Amino acid sequence: MRRYPLLLIFLCCLFHTNSVHSQQLIRKEIHLPDIMGYQTLKCDLHIHTVFSDGHVWPDVRIWEAFREGLDAVAITDHLEYQPHKKYVDTVSNNAYELMKSTAEELNILLIKGVEVTRKMPPGHLNALFIENADLADDPDYEKTLQGLADQGAFIFWNHPGWIAQAKDGIRWYDEHTRLVEKNLIHGIEVGNYGEWYPEALGWCMEKNLTLSCNSDIHEPSDIYREYAGVKHRLVTLVFARERTLESIREALLDHRTAGWFEDTLMGQEKWLNELFLQSVTLSKPFNEMDRERFYYLSNSSDVSYTLHIENEADKSLAPERIFMPANSTILLSVKGQKGSVVPVSYIVENCFIRGRENLKITWNL
Repeated sequence: MRRYPLLLIFLCCLFHTNSVHSQQLIRKEIHLPDIMGYQTLKCDLHIHTVFSDGHVWPDVRIWEAFREGLDAVAITDHLEYQPHKKYVDTVSNNAYELMKSTAEELNILLIKGVEVTRKMPPGHLNALFIENADLADDPDYEKTLQGLADQGAFIFWNHPGWIAQAKDGIRWYDEHTRLVEKNLIHGIEVGNYGEWYPEALGWCMEKNLTLSCNSDIHEPSDIYREYAGVKHRLVTLVFARERTLESIREALLDHRTAGWFEDTLMGQEKWLNELFLQSVTLSKPFNEMDRERFYYLSNSSDVSYTLHIENEADKSLAPERIFMPANSTILLSVKGQKGSVVPVSYIVENCFIRGRENLKITWNL
């Protein structure tokens, strides 16, 4: 008779396991256009698990990435800071090994990486596309970075404006110049957790470095968004030839990226210009009167755009300000003689191409 309770427990466990795997995982797709013959891949290149100072098991990060519409994530646990070491065997390659099968099941590209944690300068740096994270343990940070570069790593400087390491304000150090000259820094994180750094965007443009924008997530994803005060996790947009790890690495080395923070886009002018033009469509005038004509202005992306007119003289012709909510169409009224069309330039307030310099677009209205 005592066997029946054991059998019942076994059957309940079996049913529970099967029910978990049979539940639907729902993915919220991110709507941003492919541009200039490249696929726009949505990536988070800075995440943590319990194998360093994160708060979740590694494969949870893959489930979160799938649900939030990402194409790729990079596992970047610290070697130097492992507060859970007493409870978890924090050999640095283990998290990646635990994530691989779930990533394959959910078709998430998984990048093997590590965070090199040092005082400023040079601060924290992420190395991606590495072979063995355990080799990143030399006390001399330059030797550590060289060892990672020898593995073929793409290396970027993390959160340069993080207050814990930039108490006197964001700053470029001589040490960073030396690392760039030695090809040991290839990029900078211009957005991190819940903030972004215009100065870092300027450095990327001045020094020909690749920008990224990442969550640096430690908590479960929903708690992260609450703590960071953001609607969605920070995302690096990678313009890749194909949806493969090799194509992502090639794009990073070729500076084909943009950052997405809330409704702010940051990146080279050519990428942001194409993202805007492929997202926003101006119709032909569908109603022309003697002194006024009407257009539809449609935005098919998940980014809401805010614009203001550039030239004072044009304010008598077109709206001074335009707000285009994500995935919507607005009615645009333009004044002028019937049949006359003039170029009108707008500044896109939430697209930054260098420091706090904004993208400009021109429509014939």
